[in-house]
Amino acid sequence: MNPARPVVTRSPHRRVGYIPCPWLQSHHVAYESLLECRFVRIALLYPPLREIFHQPFRLDLGKLGTYTPDYLLRCASHDDVVVEVKPQQFLSKHVDKLRAAKVAIEGRGLRFLVCTEHEIAANGRDERAGVILRQARSHLPRELVEDLLARLRNLRFPMSVSSLAERLDTRRDRIHYLIGRRELHLAPSLSDTRVFNGTDKECHDGDFSARAWFGGANW
Repeated sequence: MNPARPVVTRSPHRRVGYIPCPWLQSHHVAYESLLECRFVRIALLYPPLREIFHQPFRLDLGKLGTYTPDYLLRCASHDDVVVEVKPQQFLSKHVDKLRAAKVAIEGRGLRFLVCTEHEIAANGRDERAGVILRQARSHLPRELVEDLLARLRNLRFPMSVSSLAERLDTRRDRIHYLIGRRELHLAPSLSDTRVFNGTDKECHDGDFSARAWFGGANW
């Protein structure tokens, strides 16, 4: 693996930028398209995530040239995931290179997934992720957050956001803040109907596996 190329330059043809997430890591997460931006919002809510890197390395694929994946997700228990974010209409054009990259990446003990708009925007979950992350970037007094977290320990999960807000006698936006700040978790749909207060072990089972959370295009 070689260092990735420099990224995120202004372009008149695509959306580029950075997403700050100081509660998770010190460096911003870059994106070079609106689809990548929508993916990052969902990835930042993935319970096992510990750190995320944009264009983390470059692979030499021989006759197929070089390949730079879009994201590397460092996760709990070293169950790391490499993700290619690609519009569905372009998959067939790049299928040989993606298959070769999959072999090379999985040969290094990493999981490789390809995510398209179908997985990212399934049932509007990317929009829900955006709402949650806007709340996460707001400010709540530390004393209030600590009080909410202390009272969470006596509750039985999962439950809905509305039920949790009622049990804690607080507002829904504050529950979204805790979800965005990764104190609470949602199922992969990011629906408000199921909120979890899970451990790292639980985050590797069932709903919180990489395949369940991110899906993966058939290619």
